[in-house]
Amino acid sequence: MKFNPISIWFQLKSIFSYDWDYPLFLYALPLPLLIFAFKRILNRNNQARLVMSFSKPLVQQKFIRLLSFLPETLQGICLFFVILTLASPYKKIAHAAIKKEGIEMALAIDISASMRTRDVSPSRLSIAKKLAIAFVKQRKSDRISLIAFAGAPYLASPLTPDSSYLIQALKRFETGLIHEEGTALGDALGMSINQIRAEKNPKKIAILLSDGNNTAGNLDPITSAELAKSFGIKVYTIAVGSLKPSLDPVDESTLRSIAETSNGKFFRATDERTLTQIFQSIDQLEKNRTLKIRWEEHKDLKGIFLPIAFLFFCLSLLLKISTITNILED
Repeated sequence: MKFNPISIWFQLKSIFSYDWDYPLFLYALPLPLLIFAFKRILNRNNQARLVMSFSKPLVQQKFIRLLSFLPETLQGICLFFVILTLASPYKKIAHAAIKKEGIEMALAIDISASMRTRDVSPSRLSIAKKLAIAFVKQRKSDRISLIAFAGAPYLASPLTPDSSYLIQALKRFETGLIHEEGTALGDALGMSINQIRAEKNPKKIAILLSDGNNTAGNLDPITSAELAKSFGIKVYTIAVGSLKPSLDPVDESTLRSIAETSNGKFFRATDERTLTQIFQSIDQLEKNRTLKIRWEEHKDLKGIFLPIAFLFFCLSLLLKISTITNILED
């Protein structure tokens, strides 16, 4: 450790603000003074005396008299710092940090043939992909799982906070990616639940985006919604499609039932503007929590006092083995 007198002085000034692992040692701090006083009394009683007569009074210089106390003073200071070291001082340093805690989310998007319908320009799937990408970009603190589904669900991405990977996966969503035809809402929701149900985070949601009723799959949508509710997962369902007559009309009933059963919310998107507003609403409803984390660091200060004690020990030893001590005692 580099010896810095200025730094040492400031440390000594703040000594009363320290905490101690072994504070009982501090009761021994008067010990150097007691030893000094005891030695002085003992030496005075045992010191040999010689009476001499001088024609003029012998005057001892005050400076030399003060120097005679130097060896014992150095030993006392050394002992003082040894006691401080044994008491094991430390300083408390408080820290604080802001942490955003995201949510666990499963995003399931229908890529069946009916999503090619152009009643929403340029198509239902195109606009769903575009706004899902914008939504993912906003949710930087969340972990998101991505599911594509038609007649069967397909896991495009497990839970990940990597928005770049999720965006690339979304861009690959096209009708025909899944060979099974139909709309398996129940199976898609079931896969969504499996992705997030075991997570410890209390905030878990699933977003199910489709344009139709359940026409395929093995799992009943309402049964899936009940499972979601039992795992504390809210399901937001979004029906995409124009209100105008179409060869592939939007069926809201099943999506409404899923949302109601799981304590979620149903939305109807008729164009790009309304779908944008829906994703903004979900973003507002599922805000990330901001946590203020505080912790305390204990900085060990024994390393400050031990070198000082060693320094004074070396000085006192140097005086002891030199002729200076004998001169001062005389």
